[in-house]
Amino acid sequence: MSWRPIARREFATLVDGRSVKIAIALVAFIFAVGGYAAGASPRGTMVTYARRLSGITPLLITAFALLFGYRAIVGDRAAGRLTLLLTLPHSRRDVLVGKFVARGAVVVGSILAGALVGAWLVSYPFGTVDGGELLVYLSATLLFALALFALALALSTLTVSPRRATVGAFGVVVAVAFWSNLRGLFALALDSLGLTTATGGLPDWALFVYGLEPSLLYDRILASFVVGRETGPFLGPDAPWYLGGETAVVLLLAWFALPLVGGYLRFRGTDL
Repeated sequence: MSWRPIARREFATLVDGRSVKIAIALVAFIFAVGGYAAGASPRGTMVTYARRLSGITPLLITAFALLFGYRAIVGDRAAGRLTLLLTLPHSRRDVLVGKFVARGAVVVGSILAGALVGAWLVSYPFGTVDGGELLVYLSATLLFALALFALALALSTLTVSPRRATVGAFGVVVAVAFWSNLRGLFALALDSLGLTTATGGLPDWALFVYGLEPSLLYDRILASFVVGRETGPFLGPDAPWYLGGETAVVLLLAWFALPLVGGYLRFRGTDL
């Protein structure tokens, strides 16, 4: 058998839940409201839309993606459903792929629907939406969501305890929420080691390490390819190439691929 029956069953179970419907509606609503707010401003554009949502979407998407991924495997394992499922002619890869496709489709579909409605509201009645900017915005946002979802799914394969998975997911949300506030502490730590620049700032290699956090990569992609920002330590004229938007795309793709590969290898090699 293949992953498709698992994906169909998983999807049907997900969309039938009341809490899932509420989460989907909330996420789509926030993206749509962002479009309404951007369209209400004079000459609304995708740049306006991205800026309006920049303060809330990273944390919103993180929480939403983690909600659908962090119990995907460990929940079934703790309830005994995973053992029963694997008595059928399904491999562990079928299970992981089926859950990824079904749950990822819900995550992608919810954000895509809300963002498309938001983009329409940006253009109505006096705004304009550039097709290229819209495509880049959607691609970056969905890649960010899938990267966090992949991380949550991998987290679900690393433990046999739903409680530990919950703590891990909460830790990821907290890290995304407060990561930007840690830059000063990072600079203080490097300064105590004599590793800061002459002006007390972070050297380029330290900025690269600090900027590996997924929401910062997402912000850098939007700033580089949608907003068109060319200032700051990451995108300024003196910044090295490895701090730019192109590198951020590659790194965010790595956040998507590596947790999936690592999670599968862990899942394949552990006893139920």
